[in-house]
Formats: sequence, structure tokens, C-alpha cells
Amino acid sequence: MATIKVDTTGTRYTVGAAPRPKNDMDGRQRTDRQTGTPLFTTQLVKVDAEGAEILTITTPGAPQVEQGAEVRPVGLIAIPWQQGQRAGVAFKADRIEPAHAQASKAS
Repeated sequence: MATIKVDTTGTRYTVGAAPRPKNDMDGRQRTDRQTGTPLFTTQLVKVDAEGAEILTITTPGAPQVEQGAEVRPVGLIAIPWQQGQRAGVAFKADRIEPAHAQASKAS
């Protein structure tokens, strides 16, 4: 499976919808294949020089973020997929953290 590292430099992300469990077609929560950690999806609004876009980001564990908070996805990758006639891009991150956490670490 091909993955593409996403450069988040110069991009702002705001939580559009709070994290939710990522469930399979039978309603069971999916888990990370390597660690067994429950997966969650968080809707983010990405704003950059090109405009705005809504992304759904999957993370292991529930990010501790609320709707409207400015955040940054850490280790964000894009995963192109295709199933029959359908195709798209899935997004996965190691974690989503408050944007102020980055500023605090830089100080």
C-alpha cells in the first residue's frame, strides 16, 4: 500500500467534529493492526493558501480535542485507495494535538 507523507507547514487545522470511534460495517470498533489500539476518526478543517478542505483523519486512540479547537496532526499521511469503480484518499496521523502544544515545545 502506497502512502504519501503530508507536509503540514503553513497550514492551519481546526476540529470540525469531535473524535468518534472508527467502526466496521458490523458496528465493531476497528483497531490498529500492529498495536491493537482502538481507532478513532476526527474531522478537521484544513486551511491554507489554496483555500479550505474538510479531512477525516484516523488516529490510534482518541485525540483529546474539542470541536473548534486549533490543532495539528502529527505524522500525517495520505493513503490512496480503490475498490472497483470507487477511489479516494484516506488520511491517517500518529496523533492530533492542540496547536499550542507545538508553540510550547518551541519555547
